[in-house]
This record gives sequence, structure tokens and C-alpha cells, in this order.
Amino acid sequence: MSRRGVQGTVVGGAVVMAALVVAASGRPVPLLSRPVDDRTVTRLETVTSDVPRPPTATTATSAPPLPFEPSPFLVALVQIVVVLTAIVVLVVIAQLLRSLLRRRPHLAQHEEPDFAVPLVPSELLEAARDRLRDLETGEPRNAIVAAWLGLETSAAATGLPRQPAETSTEYTERVIGVWPVDSRRLGDLATLYREARFSVHELGEAHRRRAIADLRVLVDDLDRVAAQQAVQSETAAPRHPRREEEA
Repeated sequence: MSRRGVQGTVVGGAVVMAALVVAASGRPVPLLSRPVDDRTVTRLETVTSDVPRPPTATTATSAPPLPFEPSPFLVALVQIVVVLTAIVVLVVIAQLLRSLLRRRPHLAQHEEPDFAVPLVPSELLEAARDRLRDLETGEPRNAIVAAWLGLETSAAATGLPRQPAETSTEYTERVIGVWPVDSRRLGDLATLYREARFSVHELGEAHRRRAIADLRVLVDDLDRVAAQQAVQSETAAPRHPRREEEA
């Protein structure tokens, strides 16, 4: 929901509630009325004047105090405030749900028949090793953010295109996830990056140790996959028979 849509919803709800409150607090207005007969009014006044009235009591008991009755304007104001508060709370909850859905891990599986797993780029391996060394120094929050951003920068070296609806973090998760790496470690490192990037609480050495352990496992997995790919490429290379030397 855009900012203009939120404002329109709040203003529209306030106008509707104000109209309902004003309509409910007003007095009923008769739609049809009969003409007043002067003769009937005069006759009623004459009859009532002849009826003896009871003597008024000299010692009237004091009437109990009436309970507090708020004015219709105060009631309408309270209702409008309650409705506006409810609308604002609903809008905030909707925005939080949208942000949580956007930041949810998105690991798309490439199961297309013609999809070929790319080679592990040397840029990605070098960046992962460098970030692993950088994680051991500096402030934990900055080190974790820098480590993940290094992976994001080098993930494009695989040649896999980024989908229009993907964030840079989701793209990096998907790219690294095409190889047989520890998906739990990859997801935990991405979670640490989001926490370090968007949270306001302090991150300590426990977060640094988690990030180092996650990235170390990922570096080992990528090294293993790169070594296997190198062996497979050498095995699949065509062998040319040696030409027989002419005698």
C-alpha cells in the first residue's frame, strides 16, 4: 500500500465514522405531521383547567443527583479517535507483514531440464576467503555486513540473471544455492546479515562467531565443488591421439 493510499484510507474512514456518529446523536425528525386544530387545543385547555390539582408538598424530598451524561460532541470525538487508532494499527500491521514476506529467504530451485550448473567462479572463492579473514577484526556488525556484501558483489560472476522481484540478498542466496553447499549455514549467514543491516540492537562476539562458522563451512563446500568440477572438466576433455612419426 502506497503512502497516498494509506492517507486516503485514513481520511475516508474518519469522514464515514464522523457522519455515522452525527447521524446517531441527532434527534428524530418527523417526516409527516398533521395540521393543528385550534378548537381541539382550546377544548383541552378548558378541560384541564377544571380538574383540581393536588396540593403541592411543602417539604419536597431532594431528588437524587443525575448521573454524568457526556455531550454528543465528546462521544463523537472519542469514537473518531478510536476508529483512527484502529486504522493506523491495521496499516502498521500490514506494512510489517509485507516487509517480513519480502525478507523471507527465497531459494529458488533450478529444476529446468536445460539448466546447467555453472562453474564456481574464482572471484566468488577469493571474495569468500577475504571476507572470512575480515570477519575476525573490526566491529561485529560492520564485519558481518561487509562479508555478505562481498558475496553479493562476486555472485554476478556466475552469469545467472537476477529476477525482477528479487532483492540482492535473495539473488545471492539463490546463486550460491545452486551448488551442493550447506543450505542451513547459508540461510543463517543471510539472517545475520539482515540483522546486522536493519536492526538497532547491539551485535556482539557471539554473532561474529556464528558468521565465521557459517562462512567457513561455505568456503569449504565451494572449494570442494570447484575441485570436483575441475576433475570432471579434465575427464571430459577430448583426447587427441598422437600422430605417428613417419619412419
